[in-house]
Amino acid sequence: MKITVKVHGTLAQYLPEYDHATGLELEVPDNTRAVELIEYLGIPRSKVGMVTVNGLQLNPADTIPDRALVKVFQPIFGG
Repeated sequence: MKITVKVHGTLAQYLPEYDHATGLELEVPDNTRAVELIEYLGIPRSKVGMVTVNGLQLNPADTIPDRALVKVFQPIFGG
């Protein structure tokens, strides 16, 4: 299945040729879980604060649907 991935904050440093304007178009196996996608991208889990699919927050064990727009956000700090 095909998905589009966009990363935010400093997470682009883990994807050397990443272009935020277009994101990454990936072909992944059916039933790929959010946690598996993060592993595949090479982003340390401790650097991920939230993953959304088509605007809805995912849990790490949730699967990603075909043609989804996946956004990966770093944790937010400050106050």
